[in-house]
Order: sequence, then C-alpha cells, then structure tokens
Amino acid sequence: MKRRNFTISVVASGLVPGAYAAGLDQGGQAQPRAAVIPNYDIFSLGTFQGGRSAAFAVSSNRKAAGYVSFDIQGGYRPALFFPGEVPKPIYTDGPGEARGINARIEVVGWFRQGSFTQAFRYRNDTLQTLAALGGGHSHAAGINNRSEIVGWSEAAPGASHAMYWWEQQMVDLGTWGGYAAQATAINERGDIVGFREVVLNGVGVRQGVRLMRGKSPQLMPTPPGFTNVVPTAINNKGDIAGYVHTTDLLWTRQGFIYTAEGEYKLTPMLNGQPTVALGVNNRRDMVGFVFDGNADPRNGGAMWIDEGQTRIRLIPPYDPNQPGWYRLGDVAGINDAGVIVGYGRYRYSDLVWRTEACMLIPRK
Repeated sequence: MKRRNFTISVVASGLVPGAYAAGLDQGGQAQPRAAVIPNYDIFSLGTFQGGRSAAFAVSSNRKAAGYVSFDIQGGYRPALFFPGEVPKPIYTDGPGEARGINARIEVVGWFRQGSFTQAFRYRNDTLQTLAALGGGHSHAAGINNRSEIVGWSEAAPGASHAMYWWEQQMVDLGTWGGYAAQATAINERGDIVGFREVVLNGVGVRQGVRLMRGKSPQLMPTPPGFTNVVPTAINNKGDIAGYVHTTDLLWTRQGFIYTAEGEYKLTPMLNGQPTVALGVNNRRDMVGFVFDGNADPRNGGAMWIDEGQTRIRLIPPYDPNQPGWYRLGDVAGINDAGVIVGYGRYRYSDLVWRTEACMLIPRK
C-alpha cells in the first residue's frame, strides 16, 4: 500500500497558533511573547489497510509508536511508524497499543491476552512479554535509550504496582505508600515519575511521585485547589509534565510543568477549556491537548512554550472543498528536536474521513 503524505506549512498553509500567536497568561490577557512561535510541516504517518491510526511516542531519530486498526480479530494492534513508509503492525495475540519507543527502535506497550492486558517489549522483529506480578493486568508505559522500561502490574485485581524492567530484570517498585501505583515515564538518567492512589476523606485520589535514580521516592506537592496530580512525562533535566484535577476529572483538568527546582507552572485554562500536558522535552516545550466538548475530536492538539505560559493551538487550515487535515487531536510526544507526534482527522472527500497518525516537523 502506498503511503499518502500531506505537507502543511504553519506559515503558508496554516497550523495557526491559538490566539493569533499572542502569549496569554492564566487570566487570558495578552502579553508580550517571550519566545518565537515555531513553524511546522505536518505529515501523515499513514494507515494500514485503510483503517485508523494514532501515534503516542516519538524517538530522538523520528520513529514513532502507536496503533493501527485493520481487518483483524480485535480490530487493532500496536504499530511502529517510519516516516515515508507503510505503518508496521506488531502482531500481538490481541488488540493493543505501543506507548513508548527509543532510538534503538525498541517499542513497549500493552496488548490484550485473554481477559487481561499484558506488557510487552518489541525489538529486532521479536515480541517479548514482560514479567508480571501475576495478579491480572500489566502495562508498559515508557522506555529510554538504555532500554529501561517502566509501567505497572497488578499484584491482585485492582492493586497495581509501579514496575521497572531492564533486560531480564523485573523490579517491583511497590505502591509508594498508597493502595495502588503506576509508573508513567522514565528519562535518560533513569529518573522515574508516576502516581500513587490513596483515599483522602473517603475519596480516592492520585498523588504524583518522582523517583530520582539512587534516591527514595518523593511525593510531589498538590497545588492549592486541586486534589489529583498525574505526571505523564519527565525530561532529562528532571522537569515533569502532566495534569492536575479535582474530583471532577473531565472539566477541571489543567496541564502543568513541575520544574526540577520544585516549582509548579500551570498551563493557561482559557475560556474554561481544560488542558492536559502529555509530553515535555529538554527545552521545557510541552505538548498535549485542549478539551472542547463541542469539537470533533474533542481533544484539540496544543503545544506550550515559555515553561507552559504560552499556548499554541495546532490548528490546520481547513477548506471544505479540498482534501486536507480538519483537526488535530492528542499530540502526545515531543523530542528534543521539536518533532511532535499525535493524530488528527483527515478529510479525503465528503464521504471519506479518517483518523490518522501524524508527525509535525519544525521548519528550519
């Protein structure tokens, strides 16, 4: 199958930054922008057999991981994306997703095997299931260039433990003092972030945890007005991205960067629209989405620069009379070169629309 590639320039074709590239503070007031708004070209990473696709992670050498849907039992499988090539499904026993990738083209994620999900690593065209605690589900969330993997595994149904895997080693990181825990990301130094689950005042909440290599786990503070802290990514400097929320998960989510110096900076929540940060690079550029309940997809791709204070809405131009990108959804990964991956809705004709994995490459 020949891949269809589409190129959109921020300058010539759109990808117009939100608020016309004005920097906005948390009150929504325009202020001078501290950094230059980047320009991007956008490329489709393609689909497999005409199904859907999405990318969740990007390596330093522009390879991506995610999933493709096609005519197979369960409907979809983890996938590896090489720009300019047909997506490569990873033929697991059941449906699943690839959630992490490194420069060695090692991919990690999960797939359904019987009644449970199973963490896996895929390298050299070989699928390997990761050792688990035996209590139910397991999930691999991230991998670094040292082949260190983090995620979680259930010791009993509903009782997940944060996990670390390296080569043939499995380390149970425990629940970090909660009734459950998950590790969500790892950087090149081996620093790990995640969250624990505890009950406060009769309500289950998630509290952020960072585990710096060689040190004891540290509980991240919870910003005033929120009850939950969910880290999603960590860069090599120790800056952490994620989101906070109250018990109303859908409408109170707000992205953050928690700097290595221990300072929270929340992303602007303009017009009451929730924000979620999913990735961060060493420049402290973050990517994620802004939630709009009236849009399709409801999650709209976004980027934050200036340590989270300037929001860039990744909005492609749309001409209803021409094929093209209609709207970008989650953008979940960004590398140190500024390359971003995610997915979007692409219109081929009035009758044919597809959700496709995409890659945004900075223009020089």
